[in-house]
Amino acid sequence: MATARRNSRWTRSTPLGARKRAQLSAHDIEIFSVLARYRYLPADYIHAIAGGSFKYLTERLGVLSREPNLFVVRPQQQRENAAANHRPLIYELDQRGIRVLQERGVSVQRPRAPANFAHELMACQIMASFELGARERGARVITWPDILSSRNLPDATRRSPRPFHIPVRFEGNDFHIAADAHPFGIERSIAGERSHYFCPGIEADCGTEPVDASDFARSSIYKKFVLYLAVEAQDIHRSHFGFPNFYVPIITTNEVRARSMMELLTRITGGSGSRIFLFKTFPALTSFDKAPSPSGRMLTEDWQRVSYPPFNFLTS
Repeated sequence: MATARRNSRWTRSTPLGARKRAQLSAHDIEIFSVLARYRYLPADYIHAIAGGSFKYLTERLGVLSREPNLFVVRPQQQRENAAANHRPLIYELDQRGIRVLQERGVSVQRPRAPANFAHELMACQIMASFELGARERGARVITWPDILSSRNLPDATRRSPRPFHIPVRFEGNDFHIAADAHPFGIERSIAGERSHYFCPGIEADCGTEPVDASDFARSSIYKKFVLYLAVEAQDIHRSHFGFPNFYVPIITTNEVRARSMMELLTRITGGSGSRIFLFKTFPALTSFDKAPSPSGRMLTEDWQRVSYPPFNFLTS
């Protein structure tokens, strides 16, 4: 008797006789919910959040991604990495998975696919790390929906078509700045006292934009620094979001690039540095570095600053 041919990990079809129609479980819905929060995630990150057996999860994701189910999809862009055949597969919700959540009353916003897959993946992994760290240490991530429903959010911002875009005036000109991922906060408790730290999002840098370019017609690290500094100086984080404080996590691919950013910030501030910019590294999909294992280190470990002590969301 002929045996079913083993499929490529990249195809969505199944060998004849091996089609398996999925009866969705509560754990499947949890997988879909994770991918609703983070558009792209590798299987090991999905497992870290959704739990269960990793072996079962990877097998189940295979079933959910193949015909006739097609609830999740493996984005082809992940093959940009030379080691793609040996890394945990990256998944995204497909339309059928989105409809399953919507039928259960879960709102899933899916704008068109981002132009830079590696950048979006990096942002998703970083935000997932904040969630994992909060679970590990008993903190809470204050999500964008939480902020939108807060009484502290000004009505004008709530009614704005793009409330996460921060308006700022710099040298007589009007600009808007929007971070990667939505604004969020961290709530922690020490000896019964709660503290809150707020961020406009994260700045995930894959090394594709210039660091020291002062041409405001294009995106650059220089432009982001001066606009965020203007937001802080004008207290726009308070008037636009109602945030009592304001920190900008900047994550780039390696220590050399992080150091060049910190040196630029030193020059911009005349050596005084800034308390609001937090620096950390995380290898992008296109990096030759080993893919990082899922962890909560974005929350639990220190961030570097320029001319200020290291910052930690849980202990500073």
